[in-house]
Amino acid sequence: MDRILQILSRIVSAITYPLFMPTYAILLSFKATVLNYLPGNPVIPITIVTFGITVAIPVIAIYLLNLFKVIGDPLLNERRDRTYPFLVTIASYAGLGFYLSHLHAPVWLSAFSFGAAALLLIMAIINLKWKISGHAAGMGGLTALSVYLVYKGYCLMPGTLLPSLIVTASGIVCTARLLLRRHTLAQVAAGYFLAIAVLYAILTVAV
Repeated sequence: MDRILQILSRIVSAITYPLFMPTYAILLSFKATVLNYLPGNPVIPITIVTFGITVAIPVIAIYLLNLFKVIGDPLLNERRDRTYPFLVTIASYAGLGFYLSHLHAPVWLSAFSFGAAALLLIMAIINLKWKISGHAAGMGGLTALSVYLVYKGYCLMPGTLLPSLIVTASGIVCTARLLLRRHTLAQVAAGYFLAIAVLYAILTVAV
């Protein structure tokens, strides 16, 4: 049973790797909101560009940092290996925000990207002294976005179904990180609630 839980936890962790969160946020924003009615189905090209900016660029940077021995673990399980990848990812998330602004996307969507960059900056500073969960923060970001969309009336799903699903998924992800012993309960809770607080505040202020 323990082995099965470990395997499932690894699968969950892989699917919800923090770099994937902006791509998931774009898909959620286009499929679960009024953006779904936009003509021409722009979600595909925008998702591809989002993936390139926020996944491909940081992954290449992490590979090169590992290749040149700047970091020792490409999976970034060690706190000391996270500083430079954090900086690259911050720049990538900010770049996505500028890209979305250039497309004249809704302010809340570009604000989410800039908010994610701000969140990562805070996490990078915290990481200098204490390891904080990126997986939990990623899910916290999606939670904040889903609550905001429902609150503003942009969500097409009935009632609070979307936030409920995201919160449930967040519980699964956080549990997986604990089962894998990648983080303590405090590190997981800190990542999740910090992300909710920062991103919801930025979304509320920006729009």
